Amino acid sequence: MTLEVPAAFAERYAQLVDDAPAFFEAMLTPLPKSFRVNTLKATAETVAPRFAEYGIGIKQTAWYSDAFVSDNPALGSTLEHFLGAIYIQELTSMLPPLLIRSELQTAATVLDACAAPGSKTTQLSALMNNRGTIVANDVEYERIKPLKFNLERSGTLNAVVTNYDLRSFPQMSFEVALLDAPCTSEGIFRKNPRQMLSWSPKRFAPSAHRQKQLILKTFDLLADGGTLIYSTCTFAPEENEAVIDYLLNERPAELEQVKIPNFRLMPGITTWQNQTFDERVSMTARALPHHNDTGGFFLARIRK
Repeated sequence: MTLEVPAAFAERYAQLVDDAPAFFEAMLTPLPKSFRVNTLKATAETVAPRFAEYGIGIKQTAWYSDAFVSDNPALGSTLEHFLGAIYIQELTSMLPPLLIRSELQTAATVLDACAAPGSKTTQLSALMNNRGTIVANDVEYERIKPLKFNLERSGTLNAVVTNYDLRSFPQMSFEVALLDAPCTSEGIFRKNPRQMLSWSPKRFAPSAHRQKQLILKTFDLLADGGTLIYSTCTFAPEENEAVIDYLLNERPAELEQVKIPNFRLMPGITTWQNQTFDERVSMTARALPHHNDTGGFFLARIRK
């Protein structure tokens, strides 16, 4: 059976993207394998020659010197993966920590609000050189085990793990917070295109309702002057720009421009269907699959 983009999905998003045919073609194209060099244990200069010895072709990305792509599925069978010298991670998943790279150099307290399985937590730790303290929280107890395993394998020493529903998280104060919110996950359909067959717009409303609760709580946990990164792996404006617009109406939040050198991003939209968002929402960003050969992602950089 030839897989096709569902008609309702195509009709919805043709109006949102800049090049609909390229977008939908990318959605049906397998996602490249990718990994990040874990700088707590290795460097790109030491890892690359090892993969050459294995006969595994890898290519460094132009926007992150520790990120590589490969067509070889054997990445997970290498000694480097087993020892935690590399972390197999989707490229767009690496973007949120990069947006707070400068803050992480001096931050003493960082919250990873929805941390499991630990991709971003371990990246945060690497960018912090194992200094400061990361609180890695996740609501699902069964996801705590893989989170702890990945922290241990990567050599992350500056993280503590908590198991709260974020909405009832104890009142604390963090200099930096990352909320990679649970979402409808349309941006990872390239990983398993058959998931598109069960796609339904009915999922947007309950997901967005929870995201609005989570972003308010995360913002309230932020110290004055602190930075919050909100991200999702979905295309739905209901879960992206609408959530940021809600925050701007409910809290004294300011948006800052999302920029990643050498990585193409599309500005956030300010109108969708019958809604008009705060003009500042255009400072958010969307990563589209056909622009950088990645999954889909949404990013917002927020200052308290």
